[in-house]
Amino acid sequence: MTYFNLGKVIFMDSAKLMSIREDSGVKIIEIKTDLSSYAASDLRKVLEGLLAEKIDKVVVNLSQVSHINSTAVGALVGVAKRLRQNGGDLKICALADNLTRTFNLIGASSVVEIYESEKSALAAF
Repeated sequence: MTYFNLGKVIFMDSAKLMSIREDSGVKIIEIKTDLSSYAASDLRKVLEGLLAEKIDKVVVNLSQVSHINSTAVGALVGVAKRLRQNGGDLKICALADNLTRTFNLIGASSVVEIYESEKSALAAF
């Protein structure tokens, strides 16, 4: 499994989980699967890898995600806080209505900025 080769697709058991690309100095993680416990663990590893690489601007696109668990939300919130401590940030975009409700219910939407589109999230940097 590849985690830290930025700009490449992340693979697990031959199924694409997510891809990472860059636009105007911002790393964009596009999640391509629901974030259950196993996938949330992989997401955390990818996010930790970005921190280790000193990446300070991240957008996470959840347009293809229909379910997210609290572990994944916690990973996103934790990395957002760490990035902010170093002058960066993590922004989330393209959430389905049920994911927006989950973020609101958990209280994560008060910590992480959520945007309707990837374009608006990128523009916020």
